Amino acid sequence: MVKSQTEEKAEAEEKAKPEVEAKPEAEAIEKQDKPEAEAKVEAEEKVKTEPEAKPEAEGEAAEEPKAEAEKKDEAKEKAETEEKTTAPDLSAEPAKGGVSETIQKMTQSPAILPGESGKPSTAHISVSSTVCAKDFMQKDVVWASPDESVQQALTKMQQHDSGYIMIGQDGALEGIVSKSDITGATSIYLRPIFAKWHGPPDDATLQIKLKWIMSRPVRTIRPEAPLATIIENMCRFGGRCLPVADEQGKVQGLVTVFDIFRTLLNTSKDVLAVGKTAEAPALE
Repeated sequence: MVKSQTEEKAEAEEKAKPEVEAKPEAEAIEKQDKPEAEAKVEAEEKVKTEPEAKPEAEGEAAEEPKAEAEKKDEAKEKAETEEKTTAPDLSAEPAKGGVSETIQKMTQSPAILPGESGKPSTAHISVSSTVCAKDFMQKDVVWASPDESVQQALTKMQQHDSGYIMIGQDGALEGIVSKSDITGATSIYLRPIFAKWHGPPDDATLQIKLKWIMSRPVRTIRPEAPLATIIENMCRFGGRCLPVADEQGKVQGLVTVFDIFRTLLNTSKDVLAVGKTAEAPALE
């Protein structure tokens, strides 16, 4: 049976109709599945972003102590700046005013110690210009001959309480022996503390002749020599005593450092030296 064109057309329309109706259903299904897919994608992105957020949080926590340290450094720098601005500059010249004028007056005023008068003392000036060797020299001079022994010289020095002995004959000065010369010539075992080890060789040192240990040549000064000249000569030549001799070379006395000290002390109103300083060596 041959179908007419009208029937064929109707069949074709019926076949096409289900396809059209199925398309809306597919779109509806896709619409229902789309929220689930989007939710799944969002969950995955959230999982990815959570580890990234954790390091950011850790970085913020690490930055907090750093910020506190920076604040402390800024406060310290600020304090140092304020200290520099407030501290006075000692190297700079002082400004002219009341303080500087006061300091100038203090430096120009004489230094007066407690117990002293307002007038400066000039005793040391008058002493050096008026006192001469003949005014304070030792007139009792001890003599010995060059051939005498150390034992004899030691006995004389102890008898006269003198630290020096003139060596010569008939008033002619040949040399001088001091306490140091005696101590250096004698044995150390002659002292009482070493009596246990004392022997005959030690006694032999006391028989040394004075001409072997005396100092020479001897420098002398005139009786009219001022105190300043005496001190200058002692400092220049290193001696601690100077015999006083006249123009003919005859010894009149002896000046030692102890005599100079005593003279300087006696010129002070607050200090007075009385008696004689022990100068003789005490070996026994």
